[in-house]
Amino acid sequence: MKKANLFLRNLFPLVLLLIAVASCDFLKGGDSLYFCEKYIPATDDCEGKSTKYTTGTLTVMVKLSKPIGETDVNINITDLSSGKVVETIPFTVTADMDYIYFDNVAFEQPGKYKVSLLKKDNTVVVSNEIEII
Repeated sequence: MKKANLFLRNLFPLVLLLIAVASCDFLKGGDSLYFCEKYIPATDDCEGKSTKYTTGTLTVMVKLSKPIGETDVNINITDLSSGKVVETIPFTVTADMDYIYFDNVAFEQPGKYKVSLLKKDNTVVVSNEIEII
């Protein structure tokens, strides 16, 4: 009986640890949108990954948990303070893509923006915020 209690007492922390690790892996598997000052496709190198930049052009990176399932998408830039759309930029992709980069997205004015990847019907796929100083 004592051995059984000792076994269960040692097993419980192990089970909790496994649940925690599995939860972290599940959360990491979600969709993400992030930014690079420069992206090098040949090496998959995202230089200058951040959410705060000076004015200029950036690469918008999108990593999805499943293929996009669309060929026509938009990158939508919305001013966070006013809620107004600053720009919507159309892009053509292939439906089987789940890792996509959008080159030369211009941020010409300082401010805080919400950047979203939209499907053709304007459904938001993924978003993130960026600050231009």
